[in-house]
This record gives sequence, structure tokens and C-alpha cells, in this order.
Amino acid sequence: MTRVIGYIVLFLLHTAFSCSPGWTQFGNSCYHVSTEHESWMDGMRMCQMHGGYLAHVESQSEDDFLKQLMKQNGIDEAWLGGSDWTMEGTWVWEPDGHMFLYSNFAQGRPNNYQGENCLSKEHGHSYKWDDDDCDSHRSYFCEKPAVGNVNGIIG
Repeated sequence: MTRVIGYIVLFLLHTAFSCSPGWTQFGNSCYHVSTEHESWMDGMRMCQMHGGYLAHVESQSEDDFLKQLMKQNGIDEAWLGGSDWTMEGTWVWEPDGHMFLYSNFAQGRPNNYQGENCLSKEHGHSYKWDDDDCDSHRSYFCEKPAVGNVNGIIG
């Protein structure tokens, strides 16, 4: 009986939280990887238009999930939501300004080469992170909370 109740609870949780078409769920968030290339700022704007933000990577498992999305979609470089343009060398998640609790920079990165201030994830660096010119055009990851599906819950 306890096992049956457990399955029902898992089913209801799965049904209650879901992602829009074109978005993939991981944990409590939904992710969209754009195959269109935009600057970091334009990528952020596109994410905001869809109720999200450039992805905030807070764990190795989340980073690995994004790596798999890049591989599945044939993407070599993608913007993430970090920057150090407010204070050089202090990386935060935009637009909320929370400092990184997890990072996965490639060896020798970030290097601020010619004033690079925006965060990308790159195949050329074994899917590790790099600081890049914010005006460069590349794919980008949007993230937003998984939405409660009130139609899936009765009561």
C-alpha cells in the first residue's frame, strides 16, 4: 500500500511540474537551448521574453546536463548567465547578481583577454567554461522554473 501511494505521489509531482514545448526539464528548472546565434545581451533578452534568464549553473550534474544538450543539438559554444562586467574577476549570475557557488572554468580561464566579461560553455574547452567577448554571437541556454500544472492536481 505504501509503495502504491509513493507511485501516486511521484506521478502527481511529475504531472504538476512540467515545461513548455521546446524546453527540457532538469530538477526544478526548464531549459531551452537556442540554435540561433546572438550576443550575450540579446540572448538574455530572448530568454527574458520567454519568462527566463540565461542559465545559472549551480552544480556538476546541471553542468553535465547542459553538456548533453549541447552534444544532442550539435552546439559548439553557448552563452550562460554569468558575467564579471560589474567588477573584473568577480563572477555573478545575471540579472540577480548572486556570486558563483560552483564553477567549471577551463584551465587558464577566465583570462579577461581583451576585456572579456561574459560566460560561455565551449566544446573546444571540453565543455568547460570560458570568458568571452559579450558581443560575440553564439547559441545560448535559457532557464526558467518548472511551472505548476494546476490542471493536473485535483483538490
